[in-house]
Amino acid sequence: MKSEPGAFSSLMVALAVGAGLLWSTFSCDLLAGFESPFPYSRSLAASLSDVVVMLLLVAAASGKPPSELLGLTGLLSSPARPALWAMMLFAPAVLLCLLLAPAPAQGHPGAAELLWSGIAGPLFEEIVYRGLAIGALVQLARWRLWPACLMPALFFGAVHAYQGADAMETAGAVAITGLGGLLFGWLFWRWRWNLWPAIFLHAGLNLLWMIFALGESAVGGWAGNGLRLAVVAGAIACTMWMVPKADKTA
Repeated sequence: MKSEPGAFSSLMVALAVGAGLLWSTFSCDLLAGFESPFPYSRSLAASLSDVVVMLLLVAAASGKPPSELLGLTGLLSSPARPALWAMMLFAPAVLLCLLLAPAPAQGHPGAAELLWSGIAGPLFEEIVYRGLAIGALVQLARWRLWPACLMPALFFGAVHAYQGADAMETAGAVAITGLGGLLFGWLFWRWRWNLWPAIFLHAGLNLLWMIFALGESAVGGWAGNGLRLAVVAGAIACTMWMVPKADKTA
């Protein structure tokens, strides 16, 4: 039988997660001097550092090796059923966009932008903010689900403050991405600590916004916000249908 962590151990893990999230907030700025001819190389370096720093901090606080902590991320879970779930959500969304939303006025994004902002960026963010942060807080520090989701979501929202052109837009971007962080955290838990649904939903929404004219930021326009709400509602409904409630940690 596994023993419950003591109060001091739980506190240390929580502090380690908080420090890791704080690092992720400023890592890209701290690597401002990093130069490379490859597109998004500084963002990639910062994201890799986010994963490494979080792993090392939580390992030091919990006494577990980093290789064992990788199991917290949910990346080793099967992506098959989450992929089917994602197809159910995004196939109608793409068809609707083809009918109602033209391509962005500035043209389609390049391959490097699609790869990073649409796929790799969401992957790293889900590993750090959900897989490692929520995984450590719930499974190691024994926090309840919603406080464990809220802490990373606050940092996640703050990281996206740059999307606002003024105070109102900034507040809207932070609020929307923060609420998105709560949703991704709930999906991670509901799918039995499988991170792939959160990754697929995050990447799918990003790609829709990049390929179609749904708004230039997380705030979006009426079409973008309506589609976002429809996809989110579908994600929740399909998850509750496909995955029975896991436990009572919420």
